Amino acid sequence: MMVAAILCGQCGMLLLAAGSIRGSGIILRRSLSHLLRRSIQAAGMLLLVLSLVLQLRAAQAPVIALITWPGWISIEIVLAALACTVLNDLRGPRR
Repeated sequence: MMVAAILCGQCGMLLLAAGSIRGSGIILRRSLSHLLRRSIQAAGMLLLVLSLVLQLRAAQAPVIALITWPGWISIEIVLAALACTVLNDLRGPRR
């Protein structure tokens, strides 16, 4: 269950990155409309909430799960930023 929670969190972070103006240019290679960006961000937030719920259900002590969840999210933020940086470097500068 923890693997599913971590995957949901990571996918949620990547969706949040893709929902930003700069992130959509890096990840999706095109600019998105305001409504589509908001929809992608909402889906990312939904996956983050699902990640929290899965971690709470898997934990024997929900208080500990609530304390460790921000730590997992911070690691997922760093991994999403690293993925965006690598994608941006691999595709070369935009002209």
